[in-house]
Amino acid sequence: MDHFQHKTAIVESSTIGKGTKVWAFSHICKGAVIGENCIIGEGVYIGPNVIIGNRVKIQNHALIYEGVHIEDEVFIGPNVVTTNDIKPKAVGEWKDRFKKTIIKKRASIGANSVIICGNIIGEDSLVGAGSVVTKSVDKNSLVYGNPAKLHGVNNASSD
Repeated sequence: MDHFQHKTAIVESSTIGKGTKVWAFSHICKGAVIGENCIIGEGVYIGPNVIIGNRVKIQNHALIYEGVHIEDEVFIGPNVVTTNDIKPKAVGEWKDRFKKTIIKKRASIGANSVIICGNIIGEDSLVGAGSVVTKSVDKNSLVYGNPAKLHGVNNASSD
């Protein structure tokens, strides 16, 4: 094994990249693909078939559900929630309501944000803490609020 896995972590995936660290009480489902040198914080859930690039940091208690693709060098803050069912119900077939989500390179998602499925979070964009993203976010954008709205350009990508 060329990654670190805390003894309490449940890792059902066979594709965890070199140098990645999976911390306590996290659950990585079968079919998930995790890149190299990632940090998966405590209590993180990564659903089946999720794709995560290299050098991604996912903070404690984030929920990354099936249908999410996270590209390289993305930051996911604590308690971030993604969704994959556009009109969730307790019963019935949901595959017709299933929507994929893409988080592009170097994007950052602030703590306690919710990403509604079917959207693309643009490269080098920043979603402020506590935001609810209901539509796609353009490259280099700064968005925040409920619903998240454009408040400027993310200059942090040049740091």
